Amino acid sequence: MSTAYITFEERIRVPFDAFDLEGFRRWVHSDDFPERGKVSFIDGEVVVDISPEEIQSHASLKLALQSKLHAFSTEHQLGKCYPDGVLLINESANVSNEPDFMFCSFDALKTKRVQEREFVEDSGRYVELAGTPDLAVEIISRYSKRKDTELLRDRYFAAGITEYWLINARGDDIDFKLLTRGEDGFIETTPDPDGYRRSDVLGASFLITRQWNEISGFDYTLHQR
Repeated sequence: MSTAYITFEERIRVPFDAFDLEGFRRWVHSDDFPERGKVSFIDGEVVVDISPEEIQSHASLKLALQSKLHAFSTEHQLGKCYPDGVLLINESANVSNEPDFMFCSFDALKTKRVQEREFVEDSGRYVELAGTPDLAVEIISRYSKRKDTELLRDRYFAAGITEYWLINARGDDIDFKLLTRGEDGFIETTPDPDGYRRSDVLGASFLITRQWNEISGFDYTLHQR
């Protein structure tokens, strides 16, 4: 039986049965899923971003964050870090997405609040992170503003995620929002007089800076204290 598709910009064919979470998971793990770009399922909506990742405002910043947070978590034996490319699934929030970074405490892993999961049973291939990570990070790109600031902000809260770091480095200054849980949604933490924002999940305060290098472009630093 042939499958019906919606074609996006004549480059990505989204099957009609991918507009619910189980159908989207089947598509993600099939040979028909695109190898390039970010495709997310967010509460019944399939969001497609096939634009290349900007080096100066996204890729370089992401590398600095991942390196620092992984080193910090390892040094203090806090939990496990997951880089971009890891597929997050949360059934209760009806969302499937690949965040730019995730952190899961050892408590979350021990209590199975979040689990590395197979798609094909007994395959030995753990290809999904299912449940509720403690921390998710998204770096806003040219076409991801609505997804990151509205859709995912709502769904990450519904998923029970404790902290959401939302970062935009596309302007003259870095806009770093460290969001924590309020009664009805995420609320932005207030920086201290030096600009550091407190992460209760990681037990430290953080500041992001960058410096222009005439040869390599922006050098990003995640400061911690």
